[in-house]
Amino acid sequence: MARFSEYFASVQGRVGDMATLSATLRSLESIFQRAESDSRLETEDVASLLAWGRDPDRRAEIHATARRLRDQTTPRTVEFIIPEYLTSFCQNDCLYCGYRKTNSLAERVRLSPEQHEQELDLILSWGHRQIELVLADDPDFGPEELVSYVERTVRKLEDLGGGVVALNAPPCDEEDYQLLWESRLGWVALWQETYDRTHFDRWHFEGSPKREYDYRLDVWDRAIAAGFTRVGLGILFGLYDWRFDLLALVEHANYLRKTYGIEPHTLGIPRLKPARGVLASQKPSRFSVCDEDFRLAVSVYHLAFPRTRLFFNTREEYEFNLSMVTRGDLFTVDCETLPGAYLRGPQPGQFSTHAYPPRREVVAEFARRGYGCRYLEPESARAPEKPPGESLEAIESGAVQRSLRGHREIHPRLDAWEELLDKLQTASRFERWVHGAELRELLKFFETTVIEHFRFEENILFATLASTPERRSAAANLRLAHERFAVDLDRFQRQVTSYEQSGDPTVLLSLGERIIREFRYHLDQEEELILSWSQTPPGHERKAS
Repeated sequence: MARFSEYFASVQGRVGDMATLSATLRSLESIFQRAESDSRLETEDVASLLAWGRDPDRRAEIHATARRLRDQTTPRTVEFIIPEYLTSFCQNDCLYCGYRKTNSLAERVRLSPEQHEQELDLILSWGHRQIELVLADDPDFGPEELVSYVERTVRKLEDLGGGVVALNAPPCDEEDYQLLWESRLGWVALWQETYDRTHFDRWHFEGSPKREYDYRLDVWDRAIAAGFTRVGLGILFGLYDWRFDLLALVEHANYLRKTYGIEPHTLGIPRLKPARGVLASQKPSRFSVCDEDFRLAVSVYHLAFPRTRLFFNTREEYEFNLSMVTRGDLFTVDCETLPGAYLRGPQPGQFSTHAYPPRREVVAEFARRGYGCRYLEPESARAPEKPPGESLEAIESGAVQRSLRGHREIHPRLDAWEELLDKLQTASRFERWVHGAELRELLKFFETTVIEHFRFEENILFATLASTPERRSAAANLRLAHERFAVDLDRFQRQVTSYEQSGDPTVLLSLGERIIREFRYHLDQEEELILSWSQTPPGHERKAS
């Protein structure tokens, strides 16, 4: 069986050389002619496009030609697609992902078949007919379990006249892809993240199954052998030099074309965005991709793959996506990245997303541009009802009391933390290990009970009390304070190890004192706001200080 990993090992050096080109290998006009004559661009053509794109005037030509080529080669439609996350449990520790296994702030949810159907019914009532099932790398949610979810989704779509089921999930063996193919899954997507092996290893910690670089590279050899002909490739812009990764993806796509006669069904274009509780995703780096470079990459994709759907997603702002999308592309308008969040309301998930206008406004905007919309039917007259539950008043009353009890439980632990820090200042070598062990035991409370308290407040309390724009803004600030504490807690835990080795408590003391001081202030502010909200009708509350 063919293996892309073996082929890529032989060309990776050449791809790296072309990624740094300042001079061009081919004229811009010859590249345009090749693309418009329906000849596929080679890696040298794309490298030359990137080099030409360093000139603003030439970059404008690339954008205009890419749009003109799409107008000539693709139907005048845009396809809608909506993701439905099935599980957020993950055994990987990817530095950029909100679902990394060591992120204590990530809410772990696994949809049962019944919960999946309930959420799917709601999504279908909105008119969506192309469903992307998405999974974290959950060891208890394998291909055998997934097949039943695919089959349920296919049946519901058929009952409504048809549609498409896509999958974005961890790579699996050929036999598992065979099972998924037989379940009538429409197409499969998987992003390589970065094709540079060194940086792939740096972003994916040792011990994570995802770190099997060659296994991931060879995913399409296995999926195609199992029967799939519609596959979705992609990179995550921001993990490494975007020019190298784009050229490597072109090599991969051309390999599939030459080996199997298959063009990519879709190309993912995600750009690294902040994920809650994941510090590495929130800091700009030398690999961050600016808007203009990202726009150039999109136009280059449109030229190199004139019939392939680019997957525009809500990681980017609505107007920015509208400025780049062309006929023949995929577009997401409704997007939640936590399992069950369409039913529960917006929740922090795998990464941050932007709010988009209502789906019918987006359809109208595409119509003004002369584009029809596929896979979005008229909404049902009546959406599925949510299961009955407690009244809003009962939820608010119980939630407020539970939140206040949580605060009363947290304050003594903060006092104990502060006392331990005082002891560290005069600790002997033996006492250092004793106090370090005591600190670790105490921190387990903050890792578990306090993080669960945060989650309760955000999912129940804030959701019911934050009923006006002013309250929602204040709740968002409280949520940010929760994240700040969780990130600081992770820093502090790592600093405990450093202290145990060096015996110098200076950094540990200053960090701990700041965390305790800021968290006490947060608890006081949070309690004051919650009490004022629960006692005052929306719209009549006093301004928060």
